[in-house]
Amino acid sequence: MSFFQEQLERDARNVFLNPEEFGTPHIVNGREMIIVIDEDQLQHRKSSASNPTDGVYNASLLFYALKTDFEKRPITDSSIRIDDRNFKVADVQEDEVMYTITLRRVGS
Repeated sequence: MSFFQEQLERDARNVFLNPEEFGTPHIVNGREMIIVIDEDQLQHRKSSASNPTDGVYNASLLFYALKTDFEKRPITDSSIRIDDRNFKVADVQEDEVMYTITLRRVGS
């Protein structure tokens, strides 16, 4: 990881994901992580989705997390458990140090 990426990750962890700012602790696939859940962005993406059968249109949760908190990049249709709720990955976007993960609820 380059110095620039290390600095971006530090900034993301210490500012954006800071529990005193936007971040909240959750258990994601058995690991405690600080993530940011974004209901506003989820609604925006759902309203601009062109295909009502795609995963984003049916999404129920969107969150941001550090890439380094995951062993590997989540893939579409894989399972993710957050706290006690099961989801399927609808979409994953990534930037230098973070994932934006959109999920759809599975079961009750």
